[in-house]
Amino acid sequence: MTKKRLLLLVLALIVAAVGIPISAQSDPAQDNPNAQITWPPPVYVLRGEFEIRGSANVPNMANFFIEFRPLDEQLQPPAGREVWFPASLPNAAAVQDDVLAVWDTSVVPDGIYELRLTVNVTGGTAITDAVGPVRLENTPPPFAPVVLPTNTPVPQVVQPTTPPQPTAIPTEDPTPRVTISTPTGNVRQGDGTNYNIIVTLTQGTVLDIVGISTTGSGWYNVRLPNGSTGWVAPSIVTVSGNVGGLPRVQPPPPPATPVPTPVPFTATPTSSANLVAGIVVLEPATPTCGQTFNVGFDVANLGSTASSASGTVSLVDVRAADGSTQGTTIGGFPILSPGQTFRVVMPLTVSTWYNETHRITLIIDPSNAIPENNETDQQRVVEYVLQKGSCP
Repeated sequence: MTKKRLLLLVLALIVAAVGIPISAQSDPAQDNPNAQITWPPPVYVLRGEFEIRGSANVPNMANFFIEFRPLDEQLQPPAGREVWFPASLPNAAAVQDDVLAVWDTSVVPDGIYELRLTVNVTGGTAITDAVGPVRLENTPPPFAPVVLPTNTPVPQVVQPTTPPQPTAIPTEDPTPRVTISTPTGNVRQGDGTNYNIIVTLTQGTVLDIVGISTTGSGWYNVRLPNGSTGWVAPSIVTVSGNVGGLPRVQPPPPPATPVPTPVPFTATPTSSANLVAGIVVLEPATPTCGQTFNVGFDVANLGSTASSASGTVSLVDVRAADGSTQGTTIGGFPILSPGQTFRVVMPLTVSTWYNETHRITLIIDPSNAIPENNETDQQRVVEYVLQKGSCP
């Protein structure tokens, strides 16, 4: 019996004893010790940046990624909301009994969810492993006191003859760093593949993060061993440390002429998917200073095949007068079938430069992790005037 099934059996016995109806979901039909989520277990509370651990290490693996979807009070996907949303970008590096991804639960509403690992196999059927339910509580409720019945005896505490020695708790290094997760990784002069390559590093190389690009590309500005800096794509690295306070760094201007890019170390799979930027809707239509508004952005697949994975959308709000960044966020969309459109809704609050024009730039799959036959129609730009409201 696997650890996951044993945990579910113990949970069922406890629940039956207290009379609370609940169920835990997993995917035992595809139990594979080399393609599974081992942490968190079902019926677990998550908050903040949470490490999802397990294994993704099978023959001919193309990549793997983590997704999530909400569950209702009956621990089923709500009607009309059965789609999965991305918790991580696709990763081609094998993982064995280690961190599969770090999920930032603070951008997801509190509630009950199900997690799923998908391992794509070249020339074969994808392997999946689901764990649920898990609960997100970034804003936990206040604790209530426990009152014992009057006829319940108070347990006696027996003091040990020798007090236990305190266990030293290791201090986690908060320094933000990236580790090259592909066999080789290029460090470039700017935040795109059209920039020249500074150096090519081997898998496992660790670099300190200086900042993240102001363009919304998701590329990291890193410091090389010789003290100089460069840029790496998020699709070729794993991130560690506290990245919540990373400064925004303006990359250098793009080169005047395209720079030939060396052939990747592995062949890029061909795809007839085509993710296209659709309409943008602001709700309300006239955003107000200091008040949260929603940015709705339609993502459509106008290709002839489904997209290979779920993806992300980057949003950057800048002051039109000088191009300075005033707000950023990300949204997610599921795997899209040919002809399918999905509206990504991203909440945003801007509290600076009211009574001025702001410009919002939205980019589908900013790191180009999803293969497509056209990478030129993934961006949309809209402008609005921020109302004063109650801002001073």
